Amino acid sequence: MIQALGLPVSLVMIVILVVKHVNYGFALLVGAFVLGVFSQLTFQQFVEVFTSTLTDQATFDLVLIVSLIPILAFSMKETGMVNELITSIRKVISGRAVPVALPALMGALPMPGGALLSAPLIDEEAERLRLSGEERSFMNVWFRHWSFFIYPLSSALILVASLVGINLYELILIQFPPLLVYLFLGYFLSVRRIKDYDRNEHQRDSKTLLSIALNVAPILIAVTLNVFGIHMAAALAAGIGSVLICKKVSLQRAAFLLRRGFDWKLPFAIIGVVSLRHMIEYSNAVSAVLPYMNATGLPTLILLIMMAWVVGLATAMPTAGVAVIFPIALEMLKNLTSISASILYLTMVFSYLVSPMHLCLVLTVEYYRAHLYAVYRKLIPASAITYLIIVTIAMLI
Repeated sequence: MIQALGLPVSLVMIVILVVKHVNYGFALLVGAFVLGVFSQLTFQQFVEVFTSTLTDQATFDLVLIVSLIPILAFSMKETGMVNELITSIRKVISGRAVPVALPALMGALPMPGGALLSAPLIDEEAERLRLSGEERSFMNVWFRHWSFFIYPLSSALILVASLVGINLYELILIQFPPLLVYLFLGYFLSVRRIKDYDRNEHQRDSKTLLSIALNVAPILIAVTLNVFGIHMAAALAAGIGSVLICKKVSLQRAAFLLRRGFDWKLPFAIIGVVSLRHMIEYSNAVSAVLPYMNATGLPTLILLIMMAWVVGLATAMPTAGVAVIFPIALEMLKNLTSISASILYLTMVFSYLVSPMHLCLVLTVEYYRAHLYAVYRKLIPASAITYLIIVTIAMLI
């Protein structure tokens, strides 16, 4: 009985700590420790679990990857590539496309406060198009989160593929149709309704198009190299190198970019993720709690989806949710298919999207001085409809 309590108690502990804004890497380590205590592990067994975490090749690979992604984004921002890219894109797209394209672009650059970077960028066009604060908030939140579906440099997506042991691009291929549903519904509910008197200021000349190509090249280099089989860490390093070369960055400046772009919280979180996974496997905690879950009579996948919604809404952090749910799913569903993995992952994404603790949503609503209730009137139905369509199609498959 004590062992059966270990899993729910550790999950509740993780959620409480994350809600209290404790670093979720530390929260996951605490959860792993609590689980080990309830499973009555000896000191030697604790040492074995955490040693296996630190010596696991998967840990090293993930730590390296999640360390390099923000360095790439930071380098592009600090060298002016992001501003040049934004300026060039604004010249070649229609005014109606600005509230879609610029948040989407910011979504591809994982950096702190991303929502506050994209919100001011669409202000001028949104004013001209007479969009309300609620409409601007919906568009900024909805279109900046496309990257969770198929973006190869999404940390959450990379983590799922690594934990489940499936090819990243297989998962991306599965989630391409859901992305189309997501974008179409976003267009139908927002962009389609906008009346735009074209500015006639497009500059689709070769110079502008070349500027776009050059400034997006670091990301394309990283993704392309990875598609052709180069390790993601090496591909990201090449992308960072292309920024330094293109902008003729000095060695001193390069050292500054690497140092300031590094965020210790991300690799530390990976250590927490892998520790929790190893502890769940080592302690057989899922086997202890499974009879109680089976007693509900619900299919295992439905139980996991319900857990994913609760954890996602409570933490408002897809990576933290993935870290909690997927190790459990791997133990409960011994053969976790790509489709099942996609359903669970997208559950985390949509629960994050509508969570009242979703930082992008909160910051956007505050910036536009919008009413959260009014934004939710569009955001929640849009998310629910999209999610139900996606899950229905996946279940049929």
